[in-house]
Amino acid sequence: MACAAVFVLSSTYEGLGIVLIEALACGCPVVSTDCPSGPDEILDHGKYGRLAPVGDPIALAEAIVLTMESPPDRRMLQERAAAFSVDRAAEQYLKILFDEGGHGCTFG
Repeated sequence: MACAAVFVLSSTYEGLGIVLIEALACGCPVVSTDCPSGPDEILDHGKYGRLAPVGDPIALAEAIVLTMESPPDRRMLQERAAAFSVDRAAEQYLKILFDEGGHGCTFG
């Protein structure tokens, strides 16, 4: 993926679409169908990769061409992927468990 000009996900449905996060982590430009439910969230409504309607091969092809003609900054893509890292997930879990005042769940 790190050497690819573009990564394309043409699914009709995805759960989280981890492969999109993997492509972003490599700095690979991404084009995806705007299928339920993960691509729009991962790509932040098209900020980090173009989205095309499901079942519209012409729109998908146009998005691929536009991405290849004007690829996004690879560092920006890698920074977006970091939002889905294990460290980031652990931070979010801890934030939920323990609020900022030191209160939170007690165990035992």
